[in-house]
Amino acid sequence: MEDEQKKLLFQWLLPLSCVIVIVTIMFIRFSIEIKEDAVVSVENDMKEITEKFAMKISSDLQCIETAGRLSAQAIGEKASGDETVVKQLLQAAVDQTPAYEAVYCDEKGMAVNAKGEYIDLDMKSYNEVVDDHTRPQYYYLPSEDALVYSKLLIVVPVGRDKGNLILYYPLKRINELVNTKDKFGQNAFTAMVDGQGTILQPGIVGSNFLKGENIWESVDKGYQSDAVKARVKMSNMTTGSVALSSDGEERTLVYSSIGVNGWSLVIGVDKEYVKNAQDRMWIKTIKMLCQLLGVMMLFYVLFAISNYLGKKKNAERSRNLQEKADTDLLTGLNNKLATERKIKEYMRENANSLGMLFVLDIDNFKKINDTMGHVFGDEVLRTLGKHIGANFRVTDIIGRTGGDEFMIFLKDLKDDADTLHQAEKLVKFFHGFQAGEYVKYSATASIGAAVFPDHGSDFESLYKSADKALYKAKERGKNQLAFYDDRDRRE
Repeated sequence: MEDEQKKLLFQWLLPLSCVIVIVTIMFIRFSIEIKEDAVVSVENDMKEITEKFAMKISSDLQCIETAGRLSAQAIGEKASGDETVVKQLLQAAVDQTPAYEAVYCDEKGMAVNAKGEYIDLDMKSYNEVVDDHTRPQYYYLPSEDALVYSKLLIVVPVGRDKGNLILYYPLKRINELVNTKDKFGQNAFTAMVDGQGTILQPGIVGSNFLKGENIWESVDKGYQSDAVKARVKMSNMTTGSVALSSDGEERTLVYSSIGVNGWSLVIGVDKEYVKNAQDRMWIKTIKMLCQLLGVMMLFYVLFAISNYLGKKKNAERSRNLQEKADTDLLTGLNNKLATERKIKEYMRENANSLGMLFVLDIDNFKKINDTMGHVFGDEVLRTLGKHIGANFRVTDIIGRTGGDEFMIFLKDLKDDADTLHQAEKLVKFFHGFQAGEYVKYSATASIGAAVFPDHGSDFESLYKSADKALYKAKERGKNQLAFYDDRDRRE
């Protein structure tokens, strides 16, 4: 009896010891890889945030240019001789855009502002700046007064030989749009530079990098080669980052083009802030890995005990649990784990097929629960789960993946036209969808659509694309469907 117990103990201790050794080796290896991944991930996050800030500035300028085009067209067609109308158009351009001033300069050099006041323009300087009278142009005007911010001029031609509309954009607005304190810490600086690195507008935080006229000329000699590479990328309007030093001040410069004249937004992030962000991400991932390993070890021990008590009985129970685990009890659809698993299996086995993923949320579902009760909210979900499958094939994958989130994956579509047709079917379904036995409630949904494999060749990337499209649909006002690539809006 004692020999049998020793044999059983050895039977389980030996595999357990092997598992511990393997797990330890894997943990060390993963720890190194996770550290490297944390560095890349933090850099990518900084570039993504900087790109969004640059897009805000670009959006400002596009708004001004669009308003300028409309006003210039109106002035050129019928209002150039009517001072009252010109004044109204100029004032509208100021009121509806971030521009702080609008001026119309006719072909004779007479200039009037939004208040209807005639002003003097330095015609020599004006003609030197405005060298193209056929399309909108952007020009940088530095301030001679240190207390006054520089500005950008957006010059929009009114028409052939009819002068120009000039809109003034204050560069101090960049400090309002770019909130580096929340994203990069209090010591991060901002600056707008041209393609050669000339500083057009520094932010409110000082730095050794901003002491000269050119941001690259302040870089220490040992970092010059990295600065040259970054300068080339910036001149090519590429988003990127580079670790540099200026007079001992170490920063990671993150840059992104604003899409005008080769100008870029640069954010200088303190080295310690970057390092702390990387360490936080690494520690967080390591904790998750440790938890995962702990769960794995616990599972191994429980599995061994369960196997010891009765392998067949446990296997049969596991099969029954698996069938129940795949089903969402409220709607009868696949649950989140089953939905993702089946989509991944299809992608793995049909890499060259055309498919489409819908991610949808019930609009204002919290309001439904708050005003009509959770029982009625469950009825809405139950009714949706019952009827939505009738619009698609039995081979398609439909599941409830969250409280009011559903996922639909359509297999083996014919072509791009078929993707639009299927999207239209889903939109029509929600136009006629009602729930409730006595009180009929017309529930709507915001839907994001992404095409496989164009928008993602694996589940994670495809889901991210569909989720971005869902966010786009919500931004547009909800109760609609948006594609990741906006194919439903193309002419």
